[in-house]
Amino acid sequence: MTRQPLSPVALVILEPPSSIELAKRGTIYPDHIQHGIRESRRDDRRDPKAGQTGRHDPRPLVQAAVKAFGKIDIIVNNAGLADDMPLEHLTNEFWDRMFDTNVRLPAFLVQASLPHLGLAPRIVNISSIAARAGYDATSVYSGSKVALEGLTRAWATELGQRYNATVNCVNPGLVGPVAMDVLAKGDPQVMEHWMAKSKETPAAPRMGMPDDIAQIVAFLCEEGSRWCTGSVVNANGGMVPV
Repeated sequence: MTRQPLSPVALVILEPPSSIELAKRGTIYPDHIQHGIRESRRDDRRDPKAGQTGRHDPRPLVQAAVKAFGKIDIIVNNAGLADDMPLEHLTNEFWDRMFDTNVRLPAFLVQASLPHLGLAPRIVNISSIAARAGYDATSVYSGSKVALEGLTRAWATELGQRYNATVNCVNPGLVGPVAMDVLAKGDPQVMEHWMAKSKETPAAPRMGMPDDIAQIVAFLCEEGSRWCTGSVVNANGGMVPV
C-alpha cells in the first residue's frame, strides 16, 4: 500500500507574475520560494533568447522548494498562455511562445523535480476545453494543450512504477471572472457572447469558477485518487463531454 507524507509539499506553478503575487500574499510560497521565482525570472532576463520565446527556467523554483522543504509531493502545472492567432497570420515567434509556456515549461519542471519527489507524488497538468473542441483562431493554443494531454498519458506510464507517481490532467472550460476578461479583450460583444454561452452549460447555467476546478485538482492530489492515472478529467460542466 502506498503511503502519503503527513505534510505534503505542493509546488503549484502559475504564470510567473501571478506566482510572485501569490507568494507576496503568503498563500503558498514562503520566502525561500519567492527567491526561487525571482531567480527564475532573473535567469530569463540574462538570456536574450529567453526574452524572445517566453522561456522560463524552472530549476531555481524547484531548488527553492527543495531547500525549504526537502522534497516535492505534488506538482500542479497551471502556468499557461492563452491567445488566439488566425492561421494566415501565424508566426514562428507566436508558435514558440505558446509551446514554450504550455508544453516545454511543464516538461522541464517535472524533469527537474524527479530527483526530489516524495513517497507517492501526484502530478496534475491543467489542459483546456480547447484541446477537445475546435474554436476559431486557436489552432496553436489547442495544439499545445493536446500536447500536454499526450505528455500526461506518457508520464503516467513512464513515472508510475518508477516513482510511485500518478499523473493526471484536468480539462477546464470557461472559468471566470479573470478568464472572461482575458478572452473578451475588452470587447463587450465577445463578453456578451460567452456570457450567453455559459448559460447553456449542462451542469448549471453559469461559467465555471476557480473553486470548481480546484476541488477536482485537490481530489487528484489525495490518497483516494491512487487508482486514477493517465486520465484527462473534464472540468467544464459538460460543455464538451468526452
